[in-house]
Order: sequence, then C-alpha cells, then structure tokens
Amino acid sequence: MQLTKEEKKFWQRYFRVEKIGDIPNVWPSIGGYGYGDEQFDDYFYFISLRVSIVHEIILKGSYVTDEGVKHMTVFKELKLLYLRKHQAITKKSIPYFNQMKSLESLNITKTNITLTDLCENLNNQSLKEVFIDSEENEENILEKAFILKERMPNCNIYLDTCFATNILGNPIKPIF
Repeated sequence: MQLTKEEKKFWQRYFRVEKIGDIPNVWPSIGGYGYGDEQFDDYFYFISLRVSIVHEIILKGSYVTDEGVKHMTVFKELKLLYLRKHQAITKKSIPYFNQMKSLESLNITKTNITLTDLCENLNNQSLKEVFIDSEENEENILEKAFILKERMPNCNIYLDTCFATNILGNPIKPIF
C-alpha cells in the first residue's frame, strides 16, 4: 500500500517520514500546546489512517474540533484524553467519548461541553475520572453529578479542576 500525495506531504511535514514502513503502528503519546489557528482535525485524520494504537493524547489550546475527536475513536488502548482549552469541542463529541472503550481519564475543561451535556449523554463504563468545568448559571450541579455517578459508578467526577492532585501532590476530592 502506498501513501497518497496528501498523506506523503503530511508525514514529511510533521514527522519527516518518507516511506509507509517508517510509520510506527503504536504510539505511546500524542501531545502539544496551541499552534495558533492551524486546523488539527486533518492531523488526526492522517494519523488515524496509519496508527492503530495510541495510549494517550494530551493537547492544550490547539485547534481540534468535534471532527478531530471523531478521528481519535479509531485508536485502540487510548487511556488518557486531555483536551483542555478547545472551544471548538462541543457536546457532539460525547458519543465519540462513549466509543473509546479503553478510555480511563477524560479532561474536557475549558471546552464547550457542560456538566449538563455529560449528564444527558456520557456513558462510558471504562472511565475512572472526568474533569469538567461548571457553568456560572448551571443549576443542580450536585444532582447532575450524582446522575453521572449512578450511571458510571467507578468514575470520579472532578469539577473546575484539571488534575486529581494539587500542586503539592495531595489528592483533590472529586465531587462524586
């Protein structure tokens, strides 16, 4: 199987890969911080064509949308998904999170997903922790968190924090 012209350009640009055989099938991690307005949905599209296993994705403030999250669903063994400060990620991504059967930790703080959205749609039994922000005008926060906890009893819900420990390494108590 050959790389298409577009794929070859992508692999050369980002990874200096010339041949399809040089693309590893297993990646421990994909990460990075904001790169301006550059669209990262295509980035995940091309990676998803050739890489089947990614253990963690840690992105902060890059330009990933719901379409990019859709491409991430093909990665087997994805345990950690950190998508902090991605305003183009909305509740349309929640069904994709549900498809990620190995996902244990999901951080969607500072996205356009609310606790209400999660309460209505999130149901991934492999999740052990979810980090989400509350809206200033959001009502019945504890009730919504309780509904999530009932649906996913092995999952800790953290509100308005992006880590399970504080700066000193002490555990932060989840709301449920």
